[in-house]
Amino acid sequence: MSITNRVLTAILSVTAGAAALAPTSASANHPCQSEWVKFKTFFDQNGATIARGICQLVNKSDAAAAKKCVDDFEAAKQKIDAKLAEYNAKADDTQWKIGPRGLGEATWASGTLLAERTFAGAPVLSDSWRLELQRTGGKATKPMRGTVCFLDGDGNLALPAATFAIDAGRPTYDNTFTGVAGLTPVILLEKPIGLNGHQYQLRGTRGSEPGVVREARQVDTNAKAAKIRGQ
Repeated sequence: MSITNRVLTAILSVTAGAAALAPTSASANHPCQSEWVKFKTFFDQNGATIARGICQLVNKSDAAAAKKCVDDFEAAKQKIDAKLAEYNAKADDTQWKIGPRGLGEATWASGTLLAERTFAGAPVLSDSWRLELQRTGGKATKPMRGTVCFLDGDGNLALPAATFAIDAGRPTYDNTFTGVAGLTPVILLEKPIGLNGHQYQLRGTRGSEPGVVREARQVDTNAKAAKIRGQ
């Protein structure tokens, strides 16, 4: 077969460059994994039938397969963006909401951390994903500690978790993660329980569309041009 379609069981996920990863299973007690289950209910409410994965382009002369790759990506993107808009529009998704919160696309979420908070987003439609966090105020003296996880369709860690600390002297965190196509970002924020908190804002932003999709678009464009020329 000149092209291989990788179907992910995760809702609204794509593969692009993730094949080189060597996932390690998350422990059953890993906080990223336990919190992710709550978000999966929303993003995966219709099961794996909602979305299918994106191809891994092998033969760049296979125009039909390239077109299918692009079409599949566009369909998945439409569904993911619709779900993100629906989640962001929920009236109770505010800084006062108790429990985990959804993380939109390139949209700042703000709050005051008194103990712990979890954010999670939809599967990443790119090879890269940028997380920005800014401490904007507050009287807390103990650092705010963060953990960033990327989970696969089964809720397992697909990349080693990244950790960071924020306080008045280190008020920002800005990191771009790569090799994350089709993975779900989960961010855990925590500090010792107390009445004094850290005021903050954070946002996650995906990069450009996966390289495999850009390649497929070029193959499709070249095939259409050749057809017009009568080749």
